[in-house]
Amino acid sequence: MTTLTSNGAAARQRLRLPLIAALALAFISLSLISGIAYIVVLAGATNTAEKFVLDRAGRVVDAQVASIKIRLDAVTDRLQMVAALAGSGRLDISSPVDMREALWVMMTQVPAIYSAAFATFDFKYVRVSRRPDGQVIRDTISLADLPRGLERFRELQTSHVTFWGALFWDEALKQPVLNVRTPIRRIDDAFIGGLVATVALGDLSVLIGEASHESEGRYFILVGRDRVLAHRRLVDPRGLGLSAERELPTIKEVDDPVLARIWSPPVRTPLLGRSLGDIGHVIEAEGRRWLFVYRKLEGYSPEPWLVGQYLPLEEASTDLDRLTNGAIVGGATLAVAALLALLIGLSMARSIRTITSAAESIERLEFDQPFHRSSRLREIDDAGHSLDKARGALKWFGAYVPHRLVFRLMELGEDAVRSRRRNVTVMFSDIVEFTPQAEDLPEQQTAELLNHHFALLGACIDHEQGVIDKYIGDAVMAVWGGLSRMEDHADHAVRAALAIARVIAEDNAMRRAAGQPPIRVRIGLHSGPVVVGNIGAPGRVNFTVVGDTVNIAQRFEQLGKEFMKDGEEIVVLASGSTLGAVRDQDALGLGSLKPEQRMVKGHDDPVEVYRLA
Repeated sequence: MTTLTSNGAAARQRLRLPLIAALALAFISLSLISGIAYIVVLAGATNTAEKFVLDRAGRVVDAQVASIKIRLDAVTDRLQMVAALAGSGRLDISSPVDMREALWVMMTQVPAIYSAAFATFDFKYVRVSRRPDGQVIRDTISLADLPRGLERFRELQTSHVTFWGALFWDEALKQPVLNVRTPIRRIDDAFIGGLVATVALGDLSVLIGEASHESEGRYFILVGRDRVLAHRRLVDPRGLGLSAERELPTIKEVDDPVLARIWSPPVRTPLLGRSLGDIGHVIEAEGRRWLFVYRKLEGYSPEPWLVGQYLPLEEASTDLDRLTNGAIVGGATLAVAALLALLIGLSMARSIRTITSAAESIERLEFDQPFHRSSRLREIDDAGHSLDKARGALKWFGAYVPHRLVFRLMELGEDAVRSRRRNVTVMFSDIVEFTPQAEDLPEQQTAELLNHHFALLGACIDHEQGVIDKYIGDAVMAVWGGLSRMEDHADHAVRAALAIARVIAEDNAMRRAAGQPPIRVRIGLHSGPVVVGNIGAPGRVNFTVVGDTVNIAQRFEQLGKEFMKDGEEIVVLASGSTLGAVRDQDALGLGSLKPEQRMVKGHDDPVEVYRLA
């Protein structure tokens, strides 16, 4: 077995070529392929009428797919560019006017976009849309007013990549729209908002129709086997009875009797039975034979699309004078060969760019996506394997070490983790009676519940520049001011705690709607001096904070048991030290709070306790 493996590895090793040899082979192949093709064509090699139909239909479908990708990728690229500007601070996300102007400029550059919007962290939806009559609407609404608006925002909040979401209904347009979403994240990966762009269903049908002008309107895009996403009838879908509950018509509802029979038993033909494979088939409908050719297209919705067209077989009986046009076909073959050489060069350039992008991703601590793409080029393949091994190791490193700490280490080196004393604010959160709840849940559901809960808390903590120090079962410990000096650490911590209270309330509303029990949470905050630095044995250390401040914060969380009443879902307690460290109490709505005196373990005198939520 070892010998076979070694032989297989040796065979793969022999197939990899040096870069110079690959270039030489590419141009030699160009000459051979071009010469052979030209001789064969001029010698009178003929194709049957059915092959002509297959070639013609295949080219049209490929043009459809390419056109769709170009137009929709342009939407994605522009949206990512605006997100990058906002994430880097070059676009002021706090100004609705600036955001609308940026979105409108994006829409003018990409006409396929029907509407574009910015979803803010306080659940506002800053939107620009273009009506069918050309009127441009600029408005701001609440995400809660949109169907599933908060749910879609949560998807954005926990995502790190641009993605195309499921169709959703546009009430103003009276038709469904495609939508692409991208999160806006700062350089420290904190989520600060999201961008959404939509493409109308009718515009998609116009787009594919422009790429299929030869097919006389016999084009389509299907979702699944029978739902129609694009068709000449959907250029103006009025009259089809579409609604938010029934977003797409079926193949039997678009007034196309041939398309309605696409999945009828195929008709076998001597040649096409061998040539079509899984890219098409022939059926009988309306007294004629029809050739369906299609391609699968993924990446623009949760479900793959089937992009295709159909043609009558008899259309191949014209314009088939191959001998007269032999020279033209030969010249076209040479052009294809030249294009092939160009594509080989571009492929090498893309491979090299992959290595560069991988190095940049490591610098940004992005390890989720594999870097390596197998290459026949030895040097590129070796470099890709090495980077992918480094990615695997660093991915685990990034999962256990806060990214803010890593960026701090990159900036200051070992000096960043030298032990020192700092004034910080520490937060402890804990799920009330989690253990009894977990005992009634399967292990996977327990893990999913905790991961979802930690994602909600982590987003609020990250947004307020906090660092999650550790997870302790279902509890979270977070610190403000530990990595670097932060004069307003208490303000950030209080804002994060109040944001968590809002998020937990909203999540519990969705849990109740789904028939699930609410999650009850206690949060404790305390501010004071701690020792910050590497703590642990020489071979296994943690960058953490220690001191009485940490102990008191944890006891404030436990003190929530005395304040939380039956039916309450969250209690947030803060010490007098934290309230005293807050710089702007009025802005946080803390000016009218009255303290209570409670005993805390380890202290002889009672301490001031403020309930924030």
